[in-house]
Amino acid sequence: MSVTEKVQLSDDEREALTADPERQDEAHTKGAYDYLSDNTLAARYSVISGLIEQYDCDSVLDIGCYVGGLRGAINRNRGYHGIDISAHAIKDAVARYGDYERTRFSVGDIRSEAVKLAQYPCVVWAGIGFGYSDKDSKSFADLFQKAWELCSDDGLLIFECIEDYAWVQSHIEATSRLLTAFHVTYSLASVHNRRAVFVARKVLK
Repeated sequence: MSVTEKVQLSDDEREALTADPERQDEAHTKGAYDYLSDNTLAARYSVISGLIEQYDCDSVLDIGCYVGGLRGAINRNRGYHGIDISAHAIKDAVARYGDYERTRFSVGDIRSEAVKLAQYPCVVWAGIGFGYSDKDSKSFADLFQKAWELCSDDGLLIFECIEDYAWVQSHIEATSRLLTAFHVTYSLASVHNRRAVFVARKVLK
């Protein structure tokens, strides 16, 4: 249960909130992301944590971590840093997982703070939408550049998005070495239940 108060949102209201970087605290407090915590989508974290295990990542940076659900899914021996633009989301994340070892949560916007963060062998970017692109509403290219800045040499990016955005594969391939890509359908979920997952390796210039 979140420590913040939720309200009933229409689909349009939910999408408007989640797409606007300037309204992320409002989105969290009003429950716009609650669908991500529903049991019908809980396996998302299992899919991502399984990839972290497969590639044996010692530590993970989780961009847009929401309330830290991925921390609860990955091996506790692996380091974890969750960052989110919403202070309210981070407050909830700390309440849930703040006592885990090798765990850190922070409030921040990677668009402006990438150079201040350490590099990680694995960066997870799951579910962030077009609204976060500084350039326009048709490209994630600038954000992929930020993500790669946060990856250590030969680092790994795990990118998960709704299936409608799967065309970003071309941007991933243009900036890295794509290792695998697949689609997952969470049949019982009522919101954004068809998702695409990409795993890519940083390429040094």
